[in-house]
Amino acid sequence: MLKIRRSRPVDNFTILPNALLRDDRLTYCARGVLAELLSRPSGWETNADALSDRARRHRGDVVGEGRRGLRSAFSELEAAGYIVRRREKGERGRFVTVLEVFDIPQDRGTAGGTSVDGTSVGGTSASGTSSGSSDGRSTEEEDAGDEHSSALAAARAGEAASAQDRRQAELDRLYAAANDLDDDQVRRLLLQFERKRPQVYREKRQLALEQLGREEPQALQSVRAVDLLSFKYALMHYWSDGKPLPAWLTRFPR
Repeated sequence: MLKIRRSRPVDNFTILPNALLRDDRLTYCARGVLAELLSRPSGWETNADALSDRARRHRGDVVGEGRRGLRSAFSELEAAGYIVRRREKGERGRFVTVLEVFDIPQDRGTAGGTSVDGTSVGGTSASGTSSGSSDGRSTEEEDAGDEHSSALAAARAGEAASAQDRRQAELDRLYAAANDLDDDQVRRLLLQFERKRPQVYREKRQLALEQLGREEPQALQSVRAVDLLSFKYALMHYWSDGKPLPAWLTRFPR
């Protein structure tokens, strides 16, 4: 039995839906990451690697979350619709990747970005956060001494941005190429994935089934739809890990 003792803060607080905090599709790590992101002001710059650096800087290498775990949490949140990735033109005409964070999961057609299956969709973000400051400073100013004092974290994030864009472009290209494969080709790629990574294969296939069940229940009757989305989840798994995509997964059979 739990006895809950709640305070009643008047500033510096964030309101989050219970459905978000209790979303059983997400690991507890992913829920915590999402709560952290939603507690920050719009425009705050971070990514999985920067959060890992922050954790290890503040709590030490032994207990700080690693990059792989945080990248996995970001991948979970994107797959569940809480994070939507989109590309927009930045300074000097260069494209940058922008992550929109939502407190309510977004279905296709309700948010701006690219879903796991490469479908482009449109909309706006909503942080769902509420914050205040008793000394008149903004949340960004309060965070300045903590986040912006870390030149190293900022430099790493900047160096990673262009590489991340290139990797995203490669992933988008593979998604598009996968759409042109016939049923037998997709199945052969999945068989390789299943043989080499059976546990991950089962996890990604379950994610595909859950997504189709939410968004296109009728597609569950199509073996191709399930196989194709499972394969795209496999691509995202290796892409989010930050390592080169394995040749056996990207060498499409003819």
